[in-house]
Amino acid sequence: MLRRYFSFLWPTLEERVAGRHGELTVRWEAGSKVLNSEQGNQSFGALHRVWQDVFAHLDLASTPPRDVLLLGLGGGSVPTILREELGIGAPITAVELDPAMVELARRHFGLTRHRDMQVVIGDATIQVHAMRARFHLVLVDLFDDLDLARGVDARTFIHGLRDRCAEGGIVCFNTVAYDEASDKRCQAVYDHASRIFNRVNELRSEGMNRVFICNG
Repeated sequence: MLRRYFSFLWPTLEERVAGRHGELTVRWEAGSKVLNSEQGNQSFGALHRVWQDVFAHLDLASTPPRDVLLLGLGGGSVPTILREELGIGAPITAVELDPAMVELARRHFGLTRHRDMQVVIGDATIQVHAMRARFHLVLVDLFDDLDLARGVDARTFIHGLRDRCAEGGIVCFNTVAYDEASDKRCQAVYDHASRIFNRVNELRSEGMNRVFICNG
């Protein structure tokens, strides 16, 4: 508890491990435990607020999805918001590439307390084509540190998302534009999605995040 109190004065380290794409740290910031990569927040900080904004925009509390596919689990911000903040009990299938991330989510953020949730360790760019189920809400949060993960701005991946989206369902694709190159990749996601989905809207959050909301 002392670490939590001290964190109001300065960030306080809880644990540091090697992840698939670099160092991962769990630390206390302003009284809350967060999971960070070297340059960005992976869960329970700015990223948590981004998904809160998205779900408020969608009014999920009033119109909960029947099922959820989460590509990029991180420390488990999304399940926590859905289950504990919004009271949504829809089944969740989560795909996460980095086993170290999943272990930190279990050890520090109580991932195992979420019921009716399946975690698949694997590459989402492959799993999106290997799966056969379709989901009413598909959430994409795939990064290599602060950059979009390799392949997620490709047309083939966006087609895979459309295949996993149930008729009338929604795909929410989180991206970060912090310089010219990253903004170009974000725009590629939007351009491909606009050709593949019926409608695409953009929600800006936390300054750098561009979240594309795609209607199937």
